[in-house]
Amino acid sequence: METPCALGWFLLCLLSVSECIDPKVIGIEGQNVTLPCKYNTIKQGVSAICWGRGAIPNSGCNKEIISSDGTKVTWRSSVRYHLFGVLKTGDVSLTILNVTVKDSGRYGCRVHVYGLWNDEKYHVNLKIEKAPVPTTSQANVIITQTMDNHTHCHVTTNSTEYSDTSTPLYN
Repeated sequence: METPCALGWFLLCLLSVSECIDPKVIGIEGQNVTLPCKYNTIKQGVSAICWGRGAIPNSGCNKEIISSDGTKVTWRSSVRYHLFGVLKTGDVSLTILNVTVKDSGRYGCRVHVYGLWNDEKYHVNLKIEKAPVPTTSQANVIITQTMDNHTHCHVTTNSTEYSDTSTPLYN
């Protein structure tokens, strides 16, 4: 009978030192990105939430950027932050408009659950990469018409090409 007990203690110790890896979202400068956060409204009902920058503290959100009462956004620090999901179903994913490299970093989503120390906490790491630099090439347009009514046309185009020197998004 000592084996099941020892196995139980081993699993408990293993679980207590294991660490969940925060999901990572990669975006391109100038585009919009969405950081996922969802909770079960059937289990706990509609809940107030907040999003902040950095690690989630014991209460509230660190450097809070947006909050909701569970049905609508009640506060935001910038017009760039939105909750476009259906809040009443628990989709409180954060959308950041027109991201910049400065938006990179760790974000925390806190779902307020009734009772002490019951809140659900989710972290997401955001990495914003520089947009590819456009290069423009131009050619000349020359249209000539000869006396024998033959038209000679040299077509010129202005084209924009993007050269991507960044690393691939997925390894």
